[in-house]
Amino acid sequence: MKKINHIAFASALSSSLLLAGCGGSSSDSDASENSNTSDVSISGTASAPAATVAFESPPGAIEFALSFFISPAAAAVTGLDPIEGATVELIRVDNEGNQVGEVLATSVTSITGDYELTLPQNVNLAGNLIVRITGQNDTALRAQVVDQDVDISPVSEFVLRKFISQGAELDQLVVTDVVKLEGSVEEFDLSLSDSANLEQAFAALEDVIGDFVENEVAVAKSDKGDGSAITGNYRSAAFSFALHDSENNEIGTYANDLWASTFSFTNNGNGSISVTHIAEDSSYGSLSGSALNQSSVYYEVGSEDIDESFPATLTDSGILSISGEFEEEISGDHGWRYPAHTYNLQQVTDTGLFFVLSNEAAVRYATVDSNSDGEKDAVDPQQKTGDEVFRSLEVFSRQPEAFQNSDLTGNFGRVFVESWLAGGVTELATETNILSFGGDGTYDYGQVSGHQIGLEATGPTYSSLSEAAEVDQPLAITANGDITSAGGEPADGFINDAFNFMAFAEAEGDQYNAEASQTLLVKLPETAPTVTGNQYRMLLTSMKLGSGEDFLMSSSKFNTYLTMTSETAGTIGGAFFEVRKSGLAGDINVTTDTVETQAVVSLGGAGKTSITIAGADGTTVLDGFFNEDASLGIFTLKWQETNEDPDELGLVVLIKTSE
Repeated sequence: MKKINHIAFASALSSSLLLAGCGGSSSDSDASENSNTSDVSISGTASAPAATVAFESPPGAIEFALSFFISPAAAAVTGLDPIEGATVELIRVDNEGNQVGEVLATSVTSITGDYELTLPQNVNLAGNLIVRITGQNDTALRAQVVDQDVDISPVSEFVLRKFISQGAELDQLVVTDVVKLEGSVEEFDLSLSDSANLEQAFAALEDVIGDFVENEVAVAKSDKGDGSAITGNYRSAAFSFALHDSENNEIGTYANDLWASTFSFTNNGNGSISVTHIAEDSSYGSLSGSALNQSSVYYEVGSEDIDESFPATLTDSGILSISGEFEEEISGDHGWRYPAHTYNLQQVTDTGLFFVLSNEAAVRYATVDSNSDGEKDAVDPQQKTGDEVFRSLEVFSRQPEAFQNSDLTGNFGRVFVESWLAGGVTELATETNILSFGGDGTYDYGQVSGHQIGLEATGPTYSSLSEAAEVDQPLAITANGDITSAGGEPADGFINDAFNFMAFAEAEGDQYNAEASQTLLVKLPETAPTVTGNQYRMLLTSMKLGSGEDFLMSSSKFNTYLTMTSETAGTIGGAFFEVRKSGLAGDINVTTDTVETQAVVSLGGAGKTSITIAGADGTTVLDGFFNEDASLGIFTLKWQETNEDPDELGLVVLIKTSE
């Protein structure tokens, strides 16, 4: 089985430098050059799922026969039929998507769904210039006119809705940014064949491209940030859950990736940042087989010097965005296709500290020898062999230049997640406690509380965890912030340049078992910080180990927030991926759960904070800590069905935003 590309975006981005300009409906230069005064022709194809016939009359016999010879132009999207005889209207819209002014031009789609119209004098390509078709019951499909080639479909409507829902000023969008986004979407493997109506089509698109589009829109709608404030050398630490399946259901995999890397961020002006990947240590552990009691462990570690740079964009809202294009990778009998992915690192306000949650996936194929040279060098798209889904939480922390023990003082809240794999057994644990540092190279380790869930051949297991406090533990930190030992044991961690955040990424294993863990620590306030009115981007990743060898991997999408309505209550709104497979060899099924729910908050101040979310079937509890100004929160997650033991654990990071 393929392991995830370490440093989530590194491999994808290196390929993007080679693939730039591939894919998409037309070039950026076409969009930028046509600021137009007259005689600019706009054309494209209108299409919708076959079952949604509200836009067209049933085809006659001749038209039906022609459909076998004239295929609709629907990019990479399958399950769409051309919309014949529909009126295409060219309009302007406001930032809520409502029409402004009169219809500027009209056209009618042909039997193959094609249309063409000419832009009126002094009407330019723009994010608020729209082509629209309207069907029965005022059902509409729209597309932004940011290029001369504009297809109208559920995909174009979906992208426009994302811009509107995120509060974009449509008339201020850079048309090349929208063209790039639409071109990337076309590279996804999208099928709307099962959509009986447009709402089902939009739901299917949300499952596949929703998070990607949200990440792209967040950057396209924002102004550029000040890159001089984030320059420097960075350490990163990441922890990943992964699920793999196979088309024949003979084998499946549950895996964990861990990596720790070194980077540098260089300011190029106007929000342009060069991110250089310098070095990386990694580990990968997996449990594979036809069932849990027929499974085996694979474990490997790696270390490499890299020295590869990638372009990034910093927004004024603190997002450092790195775009990875479509990627194809070949390794012997297996090949993988990775769709485009945008890595939005969210900055903790005015600091050199960033977090990113990556929701990634790949399709695995058999490979073929395309040039008869004896080596398999290409995927065979007709021989899909499986799906692979990855969820990783990664932190980037700017390194200090001259750390000394006296810089590290005060109380720190600690959250911890650990995965352990062995033949026929898997366990997942979380912990919280408080550490106290006296500025002399030692710390007191507070009493630990936590939870452990597991799966064995006999079913799920659960136990509560506790660990006694210890005092005067030694800690070794280098001048550039690397933590090399803790409690007298070797360690792999780091402290940031403000000396108020620490992270560890550690792993060990062999052919019989594999263990990986991630630790985050924040410096605590002396009293409870004020949180009323704060909005936090929620980065959540968790794994459920349930009855029937049920694996459920959950993660938040980019626009998922906790909004504090008081010091004791908040609202969680957004969407979550749910990736499920029943049995180790079961098929992967991905759905999206959209939520709007209440949270009860108990602020801990210098102690632990708890956030409780009650649901119809059970309760989710987040236990953890806010930092000194409540701009960052780190939490463990526990989900417990009513009257049952907990069976889902994970980590949650909350980052205060200005959006």
